[in-house]
Amino acid sequence: MAPLMKSLPVLAVASSLASSAPVLVSRNNATLLNYDESFVQRELNLCEASYCVNSTGNWDCTTCDSDISMNYVFEDDGARALVGYDSQQNALFVSYRGSSDIQNWLDNAKFLLISPYSDLPDVKVEKGFYKWYTGLKDDVDGALLSLKGTYGTSKVQVTGHSAGGAAATLHAFDIARGESSTPGLTLSAVVTFGSPRVGNLAFSEAHDQYIDQNSIPSWRVTHYDDIVPHVPEEILGYNHVNTEVWYDEASDSYVICDESGEDPNCSNSCSPTHCTSVSDHLDYLNTPLGSTEC
Repeated sequence: MAPLMKSLPVLAVASSLASSAPVLVSRNNATLLNYDESFVQRELNLCEASYCVNSTGNWDCTTCDSDISMNYVFEDDGARALVGYDSQQNALFVSYRGSSDIQNWLDNAKFLLISPYSDLPDVKVEKGFYKWYTGLKDDVDGALLSLKGTYGTSKVQVTGHSAGGAAATLHAFDIARGESSTPGLTLSAVVTFGSPRVGNLAFSEAHDQYIDQNSIPSWRVTHYDDIVPHVPEEILGYNHVNTEVWYDEASDSYVICDESGEDPNCSNSCSPTHCTSVSDHLDYLNTPLGSTEC
């Protein structure tokens, strides 16, 4: 894979007389015009729904959009995934829930890199995230293949918050590279919120290569001093995937970051002493997240 090139800083000017939409400051020319905040908010709604909905019969949460068909709920060892159809996007979706107790997860996390891809021996991912994802994988993939026939679309959009963002990243990687358990499915978008680092530099490069060569919208949304995007630490051999969109504390402006995955002017700007906020992790785009909000 060719080395990633950083874009020059670009400023998109927003009128102060306009609506309260966030002001955009972009450091990436290629993606300047492609970030659709209304779509991202829609994915965020699905993330919060994954905390609140535990059966197909209770699609009645605050963020449960009426034009979403929620067909399956899968759970395994604390992980949960919602699978259904988004009529507005004419796409299937998977939404992965994060940890129900973020502070406990942070206090007890033990990170270990493993090499699960026989065709990509240099690619390593975090063992716990991979186990969480694969515990749901067969059920989720089977549901997607079934719904492909039901709704007549092969498009899949994947989202997740917190550790659910790690599962979403791993799932998006498998679909984008044509992994054998998802024949005929096409990744149409992946959006994560407050995701931890998922794998090593070889993983992030492979992920970004598959995403880029298929022109798939991929947004890794971060919020101000959110603690979770800073684990596992870079010093342990981890590197973020693209493309980060970093919101300020009030969520009224954001930065589309460079292509390194570790832009020092974005979420990493709070390092090394200020990246400690759990409250920023549980609030994205002024939408409260977590089981306590259900």
